[in-house]
Amino acid sequence: MLRTNIFLYTFLQIFLFIANPLHAQFFDQNPEILDRGDFLTTYSLLWKEDSLNRDFQRQEDMFLLIGTNYSQFVSKNFLLGSLQGRRMEKEGKLDEFLNLPSDQKFRARFVYSIYKDNKSSKIIYLGHVLPIRFKYEEDMSEIKWTLRADTSRVMGYFVNQAFTDYGGRKWVAWYSTDLPFNDGPYKFNGLPGLILKMNDLKEDYIFEAVKIEKLKEPMDIELSERDVVATTRQSFLKAEDNLRYDIINRIKESGTSNDIQQRAAKSMLRKNNPIELK
Repeated sequence: MLRTNIFLYTFLQIFLFIANPLHAQFFDQNPEILDRGDFLTTYSLLWKEDSLNRDFQRQEDMFLLIGTNYSQFVSKNFLLGSLQGRRMEKEGKLDEFLNLPSDQKFRARFVYSIYKDNKSSKIIYLGHVLPIRFKYEEDMSEIKWTLRADTSRVMGYFVNQAFTDYGGRKWVAWYSTDLPFNDGPYKFNGLPGLILKMNDLKEDYIFEAVKIEKLKEPMDIELSERDVVATTRQSFLKAEDNLRYDIINRIKESGTSNDIQQRAAKSMLRKNNPIELK
């Protein structure tokens, strides 16, 4: 299910519901369980979505849930909202969920899920480009690192520095060998310890761990491929660009008001600084 910024939240949920009338269920009640994760890191993500207004910065908490063979990186609110919605639909309360007061909704601006498959050394990316849900895969080896001798501390952990180029940006990472997971925020992986802090050199995107916990009750790492269209990374990025300039036509198809169309267009045009530039 798709969630974007605050004012489009309910509209886009309804749009997807209408666009998929053959499904009796709004949520996938039987997603595939890839693994069980018991190590959870919460990152605070700060980002500048508008390259023409660099003083404006947004924040969202992101989860990295690590299991034996898989990990999942996802917006905290997107995951919790999806779990709540699925539960309420199962209880026959879907309408109640869709009409929750705004202060009770889980607002998420990032609606992708990233899975790292350690068995096959693949990154699996699931994301939305209205109204389609896409999936593509990459090799973990696409991310190559240069290790540096610089050290620091993050959350009390001793960390080392590393650099990489990915998605048209240069990135610096700080990882801790005291946390023996070759994982990190977003798609980043492959260092000899968990990445606790990471940012591109322009500081448009800054990930920093704010909480690390061993869960008493492991969480399922779930993958829903209902209505997923397989694609490539480059095709997905192109589709995202096309959506930014065609948002009004996409929304017109759902029969919404001109006011919503204009607000959606302004919102999308401000989102001109994606994490992956190429």
